[in-house]
Amino acid sequence: MRCAPSSQADNLRALDTRKPPNEIFRIGRKSDPWQPPDWSHAQPDGTFGNRFDDPLGYYRVLYASTQRLSCFIETLARFRPDLMLLSELGEIEGEDDFLPRGVVPPEWCEQRRIGPAEARGDYAEIYASSWIAHLRTRLADECLHLGLQDPDLLQAVEILGLKLGSN
Repeated sequence: MRCAPSSQADNLRALDTRKPPNEIFRIGRKSDPWQPPDWSHAQPDGTFGNRFDDPLGYYRVLYASTQRLSCFIETLARFRPDLMLLSELGEIEGEDDFLPRGVVPPEWCEQRRIGPAEARGDYAEIYASSWIAHLRTRLADECLHLGLQDPDLLQAVEILGLKLGSN
């Protein structure tokens, strides 16, 4: 049983946390997969073209996962064809000879490595009901401002440009 929190800090401490397994993984540049991306690789908007990037370009994000496969799925997302484009191309009659689907350039592969690391501490379990309720309350004004009367949490987070990760 949880006691009612007496302050905002206590409120956050009452939210669900989780300890990751001993080993986590990250795909990064060959020299050191755990080195944050160099700012020289940032796009003009200050991001690196990844969905978990800081939308304001102030900080860098290191994506990691408890599963190697998740690292590949997330890291290779940039090479997936846009769904709208695929749908529109599907309406064109004739042989599909234009769009190379899911092609990863060899130089991208040559410059990347997967690196394991040990994770310590407790991490926010953001998909737990306690966090969803907390974020719903904290984002209420912004959601209403955007015209979202009863948003799905992930929809609100996406529209607001916030970045939430999963393990």
